[in-house]
Formats: sequence, C-alpha cells, structure tokens
Amino acid sequence: MSDSTLLATPNRGRPGRRLQDLIAAGIHHASAPVRKGTRVLLLGPRVLHRRLDSAERRVLAPPVLGNSVPKSGTHLLDQILAALPHRANYGAFLESMTASYVFRERSPKSTYDYLTRIVSGELVRAHLHHSPTAEAAVRELGIVHYLVYRDPRDVVVSEAHYLRSMNRWHRMHAHFRACESFGDALSLAIEGLAPGASTLPYPDIGRRFGRFTPWLRCPAVRAVRFEDLVSPRRREVLEGLVRHYAGHARESIDVTAVADEAEARIAPERSHTFRQGGSGGWRSAFTPRHVTAFKRVAGDLLIELGYETNLDW
Repeated sequence: MSDSTLLATPNRGRPGRRLQDLIAAGIHHASAPVRKGTRVLLLGPRVLHRRLDSAERRVLAPPVLGNSVPKSGTHLLDQILAALPHRANYGAFLESMTASYVFRERSPKSTYDYLTRIVSGELVRAHLHHSPTAEAAVRELGIVHYLVYRDPRDVVVSEAHYLRSMNRWHRMHAHFRACESFGDALSLAIEGLAPGASTLPYPDIGRRFGRFTPWLRCPAVRAVRFEDLVSPRRREVLEGLVRHYAGHARESIDVTAVADEAEARIAPERSHTFRQGGSGGWRSAFTPRHVTAFKRVAGDLLIELGYETNLDW
C-alpha cells in the first residue's frame, strides 16, 4: 500500500474520528494520572509512526504545531486543528518552560531536537518562545505553524486563577497560594516575582508575553487572536486557518468541510484547565493599582498587539 493510500482517508465520519476523540479525552482528562497514562500509552504508536515515516508522508500530511501564549486558548486551538486531515495526536506538548513541576527553560538544542522528532501528520501543542533556532527549525522541517494569543490583561487574570487554585503541582503555585487575596495574586501575575524573591524564572507579563511576539512578524506563522475565535467572525477565521494548512499540503483540501468539522469540535469545557473563557473579564478584576502596574510593565505591549491605541484606558 502506498503512502498516498495510507493517507487517503479523511477524519470525518470514520472510526478514526472516534479513536481521535477517545485519545483527546484522555489527553485532556481532568485527572492528571489519566492524562499522563494516556501519553505513556501513546509512546509506542508514535515510535512505530516514526519508524514508518518518510519524506513523502510529510509532504502529504505536514506536521502541525499549535503554539500558544499560556492561558490564551491552547485547548481551543487544539480542538480546531484536530479537524485538519490525517491528524495524529500523541499528546506531545513542547514547552519552552519545561513541565510545571520543573519549570526551567528548555535549551535551544533541546528545542531543536524535539522539533526534529515530530512525525508526519502529528499535531503538537506548544508554548514555544521565539528564537532564531526554533524559527529556522520549524521552517526547514516543513512544520505548519499556528499561534494563538489573547489580550494580556485577560491572560494575567486567567493565570492568577490557574496558578492559585487549579494547578497545585506548578512550582509557582506556592507563591500564588501565599497571596492574601486574589487581588494580590493578580498583582503577582502582572509584576512577576520581585528580584531576589526566588530563583524561579517568572518575570512581569510584558517580558513573559514578549518571548512570543516575534512569531507575529514571521510570515510563515498563522497567528490568530483568541477573541476572534469566540466572536461572530469565528467562521471566517476558521476557514482562514484551514486555508493556511491547505497552502502547505500536497492534496486538495475541502476548506468548507474541514471548517465545518473544526467548528463542530469546539467544546472548551472539555479542557482540564478551562475556567470561564470569554474576553474582557479583566475589566471587573482590575483595580486602579492593577491598571497602573500593568501600564508600567506592559502598556506598550497592548498598543503593539492592537488591543489599545494609547495608554488612556
């Protein structure tokens, strides 16, 4: 059987779709042991896939990197990209800041080696900082790259909730748990750890978010705002995401059909990190001190991203 035959069956309406859904349920399960167990079980199939892989397969089904600024819609993007033809999700997650219970920055070599192990048709989630090494590797390896980002003010609100109440294994959890109020936790998410307070790499939101912004200037990256994915423009945006993939795949893609499936897959509540979703929640969470602090460390970032035109907000 040829590679083109092996890749000929689309996701829609086949047993493969049901298997994908079962795998996705395990990868995103509320229980950490189930998530980790699912990823362990998928190691074998991924190794076999790698052994059978070929340059022809990669052209027919390019690997896809679903990159995101943390707390910007990682799972939402994952659900959408899972609708692309011939996707295989083995639970891989490429983080520039390694696993939350370790929380150290991945070296350029480790990042490069990880990217080279991505197989044809694979969908890999990521919180991948920009670097010349990563940019060159993604381009040279033919990886179709997406990035979702969000209003940084909503990011810090979501992150404060997540690190204070939802992820007790994260090395930053103790610092957030020690905050006397949510307002203090929000200040920590905005301003980061004070110099000398810890050896953990947790600077202010301007610097944390800024590790991703160079991707927005890369022509090969399809960047999308979280706000557009939850707006009346969603269908238009989804079709644009599919067209981006179609521009890299050898086969003809039915953009309308794939966008239909992507829209049908959207279910934010299936993510173990989902809390509320939506946009603009920062308005009810920020106090004047939060506004002042945010303008100081990331006011220019909001203007750069187009969320504000000046600092008068």
